[in-house]
Amino acid sequence: MNHLDYLIPFAKNCDLEQLKALVSQREGHWEHKGSLEYKEALEADLSSPEQLWSSIEKLIPWKKGPFEFESGTLDAEWRSDFKWNRFKEHLGNLEGKTVLDVGCNNGYFMFEMAKLNPKLVLGIDPIPRCQAQFKLLNKVFKEDALRFELLGVEHCKHFHSMFDLILFMGIIYHHRHPLEQLIDLREALTPGGEIILETIGIPGEESYALFPEDRYAGMKNIYFIPTLSCTVNWMKKAKFINIEVIADTDMTEEEQRSTKWNPENFKTLKDSLDPNDPSKTIEGHPAPRRFLIKGTRKP
Repeated sequence: MNHLDYLIPFAKNCDLEQLKALVSQREGHWEHKGSLEYKEALEADLSSPEQLWSSIEKLIPWKKGPFEFESGTLDAEWRSDFKWNRFKEHLGNLEGKTVLDVGCNNGYFMFEMAKLNPKLVLGIDPIPRCQAQFKLLNKVFKEDALRFELLGVEHCKHFHSMFDLILFMGIIYHHRHPLEQLIDLREALTPGGEIILETIGIPGEESYALFPEDRYAGMKNIYFIPTLSCTVNWMKKAKFINIEVIADTDMTEEEQRSTKWNPENFKTLKDSLDPNDPSKTIEGHPAPRRFLIKGTRKP
C-alpha cells in the first residue's frame, strides 16, 4: 500500500500520480546525514516521559506550540494558541470536511482542527524536521484524520476543487509571486470553499507593498510585505469573494520569544527590531504587523 492511498477517494480532484512521484522524490531527504537524529527520535519508545523529552530535544528548534503532555508542556517560540484563538470562530463546521494547511510546520493547527472531526487534514511543509516533529506528536496524540507531506505551496496546483478550507499562514511573503499562489489555492478549493490567509504586513492606508532590497527584520527570503488594503486587493485580484478581515494585530514578544525548546541562539522578534525604536526593523523598515483575512471561492 502506497502511503498516498488515502488520496484515492479524491483521485478526481488531484494529480495522484504526479503527487506520488513528488513525495517519493522528497522522501530522499530522510536519507541525508542531518536527518539521522530525526529517525532516532521517532524510533524511540515514547511511552517513557524521559524518552519523550529526549526525542523532543533532538528535534529542536520547536517553532509552533504549546503542546501539552501528561509529563509537561512543550513551550515553543510562537504562542500559536494566540493565533488559533483569533481565527477558530471563523472556521465554520469542519465535521466531515477536507482541509489543507499550507506551510503547516509541526502541525499545531492541524491537531487543533482534528478535535472538530474533519474527514481529512493534509499538512504540507518541505522541511524534514517539521515532518519529524509532526510524526513524533502524532505518535502521542494518534489523530487518524491527519496527514503530512513534504510538499510546498508550489505543489498546490496538483489539487483541483478538493478542499473545503485552506489555511495559508506565514507563507505568502516568502515567495516571489503572491497572486500566482492565491490563484492556485483558489483552484484547490471546492466551489464555496474558504481560505484563511495570514501574513506579515506594514502599516499604511494605501494599497502598496514594501519590496526590500535585501533583508527585512533580519530575514533574507522575504519579497512583498503589503499593507492591509494591498492584501485585501490581492485577494480580490485572485477572484475571492466575501473577503473579511479577521485581525490586524501588533507582533509582540509575548507571542514570539525564545524558550527552552527554541533557545536564544535562534533569532526571534526582539532580534529583528531596532532596540531604540521598536516601530522599525533593524534595517529601518516599518515594523511588521500580522493580518488575518478570510475569503471564499465563488460557488
